Amino acid sequence: MRKSLGREHSYRSALQDYPGGIVPARPTVSVVVPTYNEASGLEQLVSDIIAQDYDRIVEIFFVDGCSKDGTYETLLDLDGRNPTFRVLRNSKGQTAAGINLAFGQATGDVVIRLDAHARFEPDVVRKSVESLLRTGAAGVGAIARPAESGTLVGRAIVSAHRSPFGVGVAKFRKDGAEGWADTVWNGCYWRHVVDRVGPLREDLHRAEDNDFNARVRSLGYGLYLSPDIRALYQPRHTLGGLWRQYFANGVGVARAALGSSGAVTMRHFAPLGLVLLVVLPALLSLVSPPALLVAKAALLGYAAVLLLSVLLAARDEPARHVALLPAVLATLHLSYGLGTSWGFVRGAFGRMSRARAPASQQDDRANEPVCSATAAVSAPTSPDRKTARPVLTSVKSSARQTGM
Repeated sequence: MRKSLGREHSYRSALQDYPGGIVPARPTVSVVVPTYNEASGLEQLVSDIIAQDYDRIVEIFFVDGCSKDGTYETLLDLDGRNPTFRVLRNSKGQTAAGINLAFGQATGDVVIRLDAHARFEPDVVRKSVESLLRTGAAGVGAIARPAESGTLVGRAIVSAHRSPFGVGVAKFRKDGAEGWADTVWNGCYWRHVVDRVGPLREDLHRAEDNDFNARVRSLGYGLYLSPDIRALYQPRHTLGGLWRQYFANGVGVARAALGSSGAVTMRHFAPLGLVLLVVLPALLSLVSPPALLVAKAALLGYAAVLLLSVLLAARDEPARHVALLPAVLATLHLSYGLGTSWGFVRGAFGRMSRARAPASQQDDRANEPVCSATAAVSAPTSPDRKTARPVLTSVKSSARQTGM
């Protein structure tokens, strides 16, 4: 059942702002896929992409961020076999830098970024384009539905992604939701809007998408969430992997809060609030023992929340993995909150360091490559995106011949 997020709106129409005033009925599309160490799932990723049934895909950019597992070399081999493939080397390593590199060379009327850790239905690109044309939105995206896991811990992590006490509170994670949102996953955008918004900020690692979407909205455009765009997100399978992921996400939230206030909302700071509510009174109790009562009360309240989360999950998923949900939620909340704390501390020290360092040294550090910039780039035959010809059919044919 679909949960409407509101159909009434006052957003600016990206269709009315289309250059020349004539919107193509079947716009061309450039697909952008940032990759890093994707060797284990690369075959499935490529299969999902070349299976897309929209025949106006003019190019597929794989932008590798200095992989160490042979991903780049495998992509180079594919680049020579498939005429739509463009393999780029992202020497900076950052996802935002890779996307910017591809956006700068894209020739399609529409650009779509696809997550390398996701699975895609064959109509993802077509449904995304249809949503752009139907809604007038500047960008559209899919619901981040978690893929099922084969382990107890993995299934508990999937439950946390669905839980309103986990990450399920975000609109783009609510199964069946539809309507206008503040951000989208696997964003598909009109190219003329991307040109107006400008490149993704490469200094906002883990928050570059939120910042970009905030800038889209600041121009008066809307972002639309469509359940018809079907994709599966692959969550982490271990508590250690979950901790590292959400600690980094927390650091990214702090960076965004310091450099792009429109990219974050109050819900992003809930884990930080939890950490502060427990840690600060505990520290204060060293000089004022009664403060420890506040920390104990906070922990008891949090334990009640975890118990409620288990009861709600058990109602929908009566299985053993639900018993692990408190450990997963605690891992998620604490890592995110501590990451946000560390991000603010590091941000403050970083600002002081930049204030003392010469501007030339700051630029050198920001542009220091992670790996060689050597890349195999198959340039489009025509730089004019209106005359670029879709050749996805020949890609599929080539894939069949090579046994992919």
